[in-house]
Amino acid sequence: MAKTNLRARKTSAFYIPSAFDLFTPSKNIVLNNIWIFAPLYAVFFIFWLHSWIWSPTINSGPHWYTRLDGLSPGWTASPLPTYSSFIVVGFSLFWFLIVLVAGSIAQMMSHTAQLYGAEQKNLAFDKLWLVVKEVGWRLVGLYLVVFLTVVLGLILFIVPGLIMIRRYFLAPYVLVDKKCGVREAMDESARLSKMNTGSIWGIIGVMLLIGLVNIIPVFGGLVSFALGGLYSVAPALRYTQLRKMS
Repeated sequence: MAKTNLRARKTSAFYIPSAFDLFTPSKNIVLNNIWIFAPLYAVFFIFWLHSWIWSPTINSGPHWYTRLDGLSPGWTASPLPTYSSFIVVGFSLFWFLIVLVAGSIAQMMSHTAQLYGAEQKNLAFDKLWLVVKEVGWRLVGLYLVVFLTVVLGLILFIVPGLIMIRRYFLAPYVLVDKKCGVREAMDESARLSKMNTGSIWGIIGVMLLIGLVNIIPVFGGLVSFALGGLYSVAPALRYTQLRKMS
């Protein structure tokens, strides 16, 4: 299908709602399936909260538990700081594994829940887990390949990296939907996003605006997280719209 960025009438089968118009249907899907989305997004909230607590302070320097000075020879006179430092390092490695495994599973289940919600399917954790077991490793491969592709593009020329974000924005939903391979998911995402590039950039733009809420002192991070969760189904909704047009 030829690429088109012209806005069709709302009664047309080719009508694509604006990125802002997707907030309400996305919010409704999330709230109607809150028993699914709340536990999944709680995983990311815990990770965010942990990162915020352990972040260095601006005025007084880094917190003591983020420093590994105890591993230096200057601490050998007192065994307690050295042991404490090893405990901190061990816990950090353990936490990293938790984040890697639990975060990956939550991310895969979230993508599946978002797609199924956009398709108005019944959501249940056992169904989400079946998808993880079936295509989980392929999704992990997709995340890695897309991440490396985008990062390499940003490092080299910046603009190609931004284009890669648009091209592969829908790839996880393609893989979950079609149970295909990594390359096929990326190619199909590129094809769909090329049909109406503005519809993809619009969603990315709204996500960036939601992220900017973080600059609000005290409660900005919480508000941004909540808004992001309510808008999280928008990419899956956009995927289903472009899929119908193809």
